[in-house]
Amino acid sequence: MRYTIGEVALGLLKTLFLLIIVEMFTTTFLPAIGIENFKPAFSVLIVLFLAFKIETPLLPFLILIIQYVHSAFSIEGWGAGTFVGILVSISVRYVKDMLNFTSALSTIIVVQIFQIIWFVFISLMLSMKQGDFSGFFSYIGSNIPESIFLSLISHHFFKLLDNFWMVDRKEAGMVL
Repeated sequence: MRYTIGEVALGLLKTLFLLIIVEMFTTTFLPAIGIENFKPAFSVLIVLFLAFKIETPLLPFLILIIQYVHSAFSIEGWGAGTFVGILVSISVRYVKDMLNFTSALSTIIVVQIFQIIWFVFISLMLSMKQGDFSGFFSYIGSNIPESIFLSLISHHFFKLLDNFWMVDRKEAGMVL
């Protein structure tokens, strides 16, 4: 499933629009109704989708752009997110052929595993940067509720992104 530059640009624009919508929702609407400590990282879910399903040499740049847009709504650094996103996408490449996204349960499990890997990498980077590993497990633990939520919606979220990136048409060999 190779993509042309035009297909990548169109898929990226649609994905960025969706990311901005969900980031605005989680940073404005949820706190307005009293949910202040629940901020799911949809950017992680998008990066995982790209790593799982999009085959393009531009993947590191796509991850950079996704993380950069996410950083406008978060205090997280786009640099660390990009680096970890690329590390996770490389690990996805090694096991990609063994993964199955045909059922919602398999998607939920695989996405949860890779989110935990993501949080371990980020926590490791933050701990090394600070020179203190005392907060290593607390950072991972604080992201588990959001990651469970993202895993539960991942099957439907991936189907939406499949439409944005025309994954089903690419797999069937149909190009518009």
